[in-house]
Amino acid sequence: MENLPVKSVESLAVEVVTLPLDEARVALVDYYFPNRQKINSTQQLIELWVHSVTIKSDQTRRAYRQIGYELVDYMQSRFGISDLRMVTLFHLHAYLAWLKDEKPVRGKKNTYGISKNTAAKYTAAIKSLWEWGTRASIGYFAIDLGKDLSIQWDDKLAERILSEREIAKLEKAAMAVDLQHNTNKMHWLLFTLMFYSGVRAGEIARQTSDYGKRIVTPGLFWRQFREDGDCLLLTVTGKRNKTRTISLDPETSAVLLDYRGDASNDQPVFPSPSRRDRGKPLSDRGLRLMMEEISACAGIKFSAHFLRHTHATLAKKNGASDFDLQADLGHASPATTAKYIHHVGRVGTSHALRRKSKHR
Repeated sequence: MENLPVKSVESLAVEVVTLPLDEARVALVDYYFPNRQKINSTQQLIELWVHSVTIKSDQTRRAYRQIGYELVDYMQSRFGISDLRMVTLFHLHAYLAWLKDEKPVRGKKNTYGISKNTAAKYTAAIKSLWEWGTRASIGYFAIDLGKDLSIQWDDKLAERILSEREIAKLEKAAMAVDLQHNTNKMHWLLFTLMFYSGVRAGEIARQTSDYGKRIVTPGLFWRQFREDGDCLLLTVTGKRNKTRTISLDPETSAVLLDYRGDASNDQPVFPSPSRRDRGKPLSDRGLRLMMEEISACAGIKFSAHFLRHTHATLAKKNGASDFDLQADLGHASPATTAKYIHHVGRVGTSHALRRKSKHR
């Protein structure tokens, strides 16, 4: 057998050193991830991630895209890192600390730091990005840094449930705001519809993504209502593009029909008050501003999602079945509905103590 030439250690070392670093890196990644996606930029990484099956709703997709680009901007401006593969766990912790303490609050001067739950959403997005990026089919990140990040939610469920007295006060405030701004019952009807239907704000408000270039949800039009006896049936598209139909009570149906008048099916139920969006349905930002006006007038802090939680709680209290609640709220799992109503019907331990003391 012919003896093969044996190279010296010195010659091998020279060959390793002179091998171009970029080519060596690509060769190594291709060896361990032969079926990986060829991702050439951070923008491509984020767009592939937000359109993957990992992210199922348009609302989450829009939020995660924003968080992804904000993370890239921070790493570039603070550490000079333009490639997220160069980010370490230290850099991620520094970013999360900056969010909680130093990030300027939009629309509020000299206000810094985001809430605990907002910080949790940012953390969830980062964990999702790194978990997705380390998959064998993606092969972008070498290790999943997100596994070492913890999510800390601040459970404020009880604060999202309004009492019947507060609902009545908010309803009067909505009427007062309409009189003040001469908005033809728009605030009151929007409040009424959201409370008695339990819909999400994103299901009836117009939402856009990619800086207004792409419509996520078109808004609410009269064609989405159908008469059924003395009730109206409202059809909306919720998360994961699932469509459901909600039967409104006769009282809510009557005020909506009276408000509609001769409006055609193609007209928006709540037109945008903005001159720029004249003729378009109310946007998600416009809806939020209207709720804030009602909140300020009543002196009660709430949001559109508070009405959804309160709808579920009071409906359950007044005899609605768990099946109907899950169907009307559009929840994929009964466990999600249970979070809205888990405390309804419970008798606290203090009642047991009071009953025992009466028999003494």
